[in-house]
Amino acid sequence: MKPIRNQILFKPFMQSEKTESGLFVPDSYRGPSDKGEIVSVGSGTKERPMRLSKGQIAYRVHNWGTPVEINKELLYLMEDSAILAIVK
Repeated sequence: MKPIRNQILFKPFMQSEKTESGLFVPDSYRGPSDKGEIVSVGSGTKERPMRLSKGQIAYRVHNWGTPVEINKELLYLMEDSAILAIVK
């Protein structure tokens, strides 16, 4: 799937079953994280060129995007402005 204009396809990482401090997280509280990988990007527009690129690790706005299932994998289609930060 190739997004258009300023849309991106975002693959969230799944939350771990154990926190960094060693606490176990029940299945009912685990789900897609706000941190993930940008899988595909649109071409942007003249007014707003695309600043993101495929393969970048990023943080998104919590619970943002339209869920899309591709090859039994949960991805989110969203605007590039929903990305808050890029992990270097």
